[in-house]
Amino acid sequence: RLDKETSGCLVVAKNDETHVALSAQFAGRQVVKIYNAIVCGELARESGEIRAAIARHPSHRKRMAARDDDSGRAAHTSYRVLERLNAATFVEAQIHTGRTHQIRVHFQFLGYPLVGDETYGARQNRKFTELTGYEPPRVMLHARELSFIHPRTEEQMNFEAPLPKDFREALKLLR
Repeated sequence: RLDKETSGCLVVAKNDETHVALSAQFAGRQVVKIYNAIVCGELARESGEIRAAIARHPSHRKRMAARDDDSGRAAHTSYRVLERLNAATFVEAQIHTGRTHQIRVHFQFLGYPLVGDETYGARQNRKFTELTGYEPPRVMLHARELSFIHPRTEEQMNFEAPLPKDFREALKLLR
């Protein structure tokens, strides 16, 4: 599943048998999920691993939160910087687990919320807009690649979605 404002690849099962088989691949962490995102600020490192459990936020029940204790479910995201922008960073992120809002929560945990993410980075996004003059139309998150084994043919399936127009425009304005 993708968050409401996230663009890009997703897979839909046409019958129950396929749904069960695909669900097993997701649960077994066999599906490759690669995203592009624009985060507020300049990431200090060129690449990294984020391993922080995710659980419901203790006081904001519609939000999730990264935990440095064992109270949440294990979550793992790796990332690499693709381009440094004006007051932002364009990144590639691969999620190795599939927690709710995982990329959004993990980058907020690092102190670099996604551009346009009012839920997990309202203060940083206000500062970002003041610095750049850019007001994003949505959360700048795009599901770029999705790879899995076809449940019936057992063929490796690889899908890629190009960046949508609003995302390309954001990059152009922030360069």
